[in-house]
Amino acid sequence: VTREEESDTHLDIDDDVQRLDLDDVGGEVCLIDWSGNPSISAPNRHITPHRVMHDKVALYLIQESSSISQPRCFHHRMTKLSGNPLINPLKEDIADPILLDINEIPGICKKIQDNWRNDDNDIMFSLNRLTAVNLGRCLKEKLEGYKSGAIHRSHKVDILVSGCEVSLWLAEQFASDLQKVFPNLRVLALSSNKLLGIFGQEDISVPSLGFPCSEQTLQFDDTIMLIVSHSGGTFAPLACSSLFQSMTNNIFVITSEWDSQIGQQLRSMNRHSYGEDLLFNSRIFTTNAGIRPAEPCSISVVATHQLLTNIFQYISIVIISNQRYRQISGAIITESDLQNLERCNIENIYALEEIVGTDYGGVKFESKVEQELRSSGNIWAEHVLENAKAHVITFVYVFGTVISGYPLFLSIARFAGIPTDSKLTYLFGFLDAIVYFFLPQINVIFLRLLQKRPLRHRMVGRTVVIADVPWVAQAAEAFLSKIFACSYSIAGLNVHSANPSDHLVHRMTHRVVRGTLLICGRPDGRLSALTATENAVCLSVNQASSIQSLGSTCETVTIGHNMFKLPLSARGIFLNRNRPLFLCEYLLAERDKDGLKAKEFTPIGVESRHGQSRHGTTLEEYSPYVRRPSSSGDGMKETMLGSFQNPSRMKSKSTRSSKSMSTASMSVSSRENSERGPTALLGYYKNIEKEMSVAGDKSENLSIKTVMNMAIDKGKWLTKARRLFEYLDTRNNGKLDENEFVLGLGSLNCDKTVEELSNLFLRYNKTGKGLSFDDFFHLMSRDRIEVENILEPCIRDSRGLIQVGASRERFFGETLIEKSASAFDPDAGANISISIGSMQSQNLCQELYESRIASMQRFLAMIVMFHQIGSRTQEFFPKISFGLLGYRMDRSCSILRVATTASPVSGAEIRERAKIIFYMKKIRVSIDIISSAWLDYKKRKDAKTLFW
Repeated sequence: VTREEESDTHLDIDDDVQRLDLDDVGGEVCLIDWSGNPSISAPNRHITPHRVMHDKVALYLIQESSSISQPRCFHHRMTKLSGNPLINPLKEDIADPILLDINEIPGICKKIQDNWRNDDNDIMFSLNRLTAVNLGRCLKEKLEGYKSGAIHRSHKVDILVSGCEVSLWLAEQFASDLQKVFPNLRVLALSSNKLLGIFGQEDISVPSLGFPCSEQTLQFDDTIMLIVSHSGGTFAPLACSSLFQSMTNNIFVITSEWDSQIGQQLRSMNRHSYGEDLLFNSRIFTTNAGIRPAEPCSISVVATHQLLTNIFQYISIVIISNQRYRQISGAIITESDLQNLERCNIENIYALEEIVGTDYGGVKFESKVEQELRSSGNIWAEHVLENAKAHVITFVYVFGTVISGYPLFLSIARFAGIPTDSKLTYLFGFLDAIVYFFLPQINVIFLRLLQKRPLRHRMVGRTVVIADVPWVAQAAEAFLSKIFACSYSIAGLNVHSANPSDHLVHRMTHRVVRGTLLICGRPDGRLSALTATENAVCLSVNQASSIQSLGSTCETVTIGHNMFKLPLSARGIFLNRNRPLFLCEYLLAERDKDGLKAKEFTPIGVESRHGQSRHGTTLEEYSPYVRRPSSSGDGMKETMLGSFQNPSRMKSKSTRSSKSMSTASMSVSSRENSERGPTALLGYYKNIEKEMSVAGDKSENLSIKTVMNMAIDKGKWLTKARRLFEYLDTRNNGKLDENEFVLGLGSLNCDKTVEELSNLFLRYNKTGKGLSFDDFFHLMSRDRIEVENILEPCIRDSRGLIQVGASRERFFGETLIEKSASAFDPDAGANISISIGSMQSQNLCQELYESRIASMQRFLAMIVMFHQIGSRTQEFFPKISFGLLGYRMDRSCSILRVATTASPVSGAEIRERAKIIFYMKKIRVSIDIISSAWLDYKKRKDAKTLFW
């Protein structure tokens, strides 16, 4: 390529900011020369320089073992940073970049949600959706392999999530949620450092002591790997993205922008496999948060957690939309759970706005929640600064009294007329010496009296203990400790974290002293699935707060949604619900003093402070495929064998529904108090369970078993079920195939369609050899509502995209109540009650709400409070020193403001180890093929010998 052709190729690119990515796998060195006369050793003087910046700079490159192909035009290796729509520009250097990050959290989460739904007006089609399609394809291939028997499960990891520090903690929560809803899949979260230590060392590996991780216990062949790295350049994840390409092609990254070092490596996989970079093989999920200069992680944590929530929902809907995939994965999550979770996910934006006091458009507004958080932050900032302020007052007093010659007590003696040669002057001098000696402590007490803070706290550096679920506690600890990394020792903090439902008592209560600052996140105990958890958390807090010395103990602040202040806590900060009620809350008649808030019983498209729909779209526009509960009784046959009933007994549902809803809450409708403690809530739910059990004994059990008893003569249930099974088993082989099941029930005028019956058969045909009587009995004994959840159709939006639609219910469980009412027979005179199983069916959804939504809100609340503490502390020292003293709380002493993180494990041998792992994988595959062929040959030979 001539100089003129190269100039025409890159045009005016020399005027732009550019980046050159060196080959970190093969090894590459770049010499940047401004002088025009570089000092190059003799063996390398043949290297042709590459001219950039209008020939002002020359680049000399040498590669040890090239894994990056050199293009004909060198500028094709350069990445344009300015004016590139795929790269976010760096934020301007402002006084408080942490506050900027916090204020932008609602907007970035809203943008992630819009981008995932492909509703982002700034783009034509979401790259995250393209990556999701590729992820779904890889997941389906793996599940199909299990179904066909091509893949064996021994030690195989199906989904691996990896990262470092904060990214790893988020990955662990994501993997935990995914493993919980798909128990048959093996989902694992591992530190990238551990993976690099085990698989990335050529001679001597770094064993993961204390963890069951080794090359023998883990097999990652064709594993779906998700690498979580906000910068996309963290050393260990970057090294793993290269190393694991020899084990699997199903590698994806979750990062802050589309172009990053890991993203570049993963895009090169397509070129190596297909000869070109295929867009539909996209492997990059991005939060579009960009590189953030502030070291304390705030927006990067929340944005990554939000994106992981969307990925979790997508994986779930891909699996449960296919009955075979449900069976293979052992899915326990339903479409109803996902719809409720998506509703909470959308409404979460409003909650985030209230916590930071900024809407998703960046407009500030008054928020009571934010004011309470910052007010608590100011109190704790005074705790931190009291020693510094006391020393300032001491400094002023000492200089003033010494220079003037008028100490306090000697001045009093002089003004009292006591002669200077009197012996009493020695007494007053002694008192002044005592004052000088204890002056810092005296000033601390003075400040506490003036500010009305506890007097008996220890007068030492403060310790903050953060208690919450693991990822929140650890991420909040990292945030607060980094904020105070550069603070002066007189205003420093010791920060610890613990899990209040596990080891808080064991690790921290023996350290509790007067003045320890404890902040604890409380799960929403108003939800039946979380009541016992909040009860355990509150017990831990009470145990810590009850340890006293001189009549004082730690100062505890709790953050949560349940508006009940613990008696031993100093303050309770309560976050608004910002979601519909769950069925358990409805049964408890959970109301505020003036009744339920309007926003809790309104659809998503309600008007908000923005003067438009709260999230820019109405619910009908967003999710037209979510079924709205019908108000008429036409066609509402909710039981699998509903046609066994006398059709004349199926009454109109409109009158029954209101009766059902009013009767369901008959035992709790008088309880209007919204401030219930966790212990009281636990007792209420146990009482409801007992009441419903008694009511269930007196009324019909709304299950398929009850409907079958209506069709078959009264008798013992097991005997009648056996008779029905024998009737359907036309071949008399003790198994029901699909035709026998579907056609047999169809001949009995079952109200389910052929497709619905076929889906039920596939769901319970676990062995693939037909339904045994046990399988059949298990199916027939299922609650009718559970059967309805199984039969929910695959959710796709009007554009054909796999999408989770938000629930339209006024409260979660409204449809369950109406379905229960539809099966009620008023002529039988039975008493209506909501089955406790219907309430418990929402337990999984409530747990997911806690791990994906509520915990995020508590984390954001904590960092808003911590930012206020750090901001007040940072601003204090320049004020007292006329600008001479000061520090930046957005930086630390390690100055890790580059897009990488130090790693304790070497990555120097990745290139060689990747080759070894690749060939070992080939050998294992060859051995499996030979073994299978030999076993098949031996089986055929033995059968032939036996025949002859």
